[in-house]
Amino acid sequence: MSVGLLLLDCFIADSHSLKDKRRVLKSITERLRRSYNVAVCEVEHQDKWQRARLAVVLVNTQWRMAQRSISRILEFFERDRRLTVLDSETQQLY
Repeated sequence: MSVGLLLLDCFIADSHSLKDKRRVLKSITERLRRSYNVAVCEVEHQDKWQRARLAVVLVNTQWRMAQRSISRILEFFERDRRLTVLDSETQQLY
């Protein structure tokens, strides 16, 4: 069993309030959960309305398959025009 962690630093340019930010993040996280069966959480910058640091966690039987899913999730974020990925980090937790 492998547990993968993807940390993403994001900038949400069109957000003008925390409410705008929550709307964008909620939409993205719901789509991610449905499409990839992952856990998503905002772990930093909760009080900043244009920044977010998200943790995406997934479990798979093999690390190679988890890496493939992480790559697809990163592409998913990069395709979404509502936010810009400033930095990403991948870790194998188990």
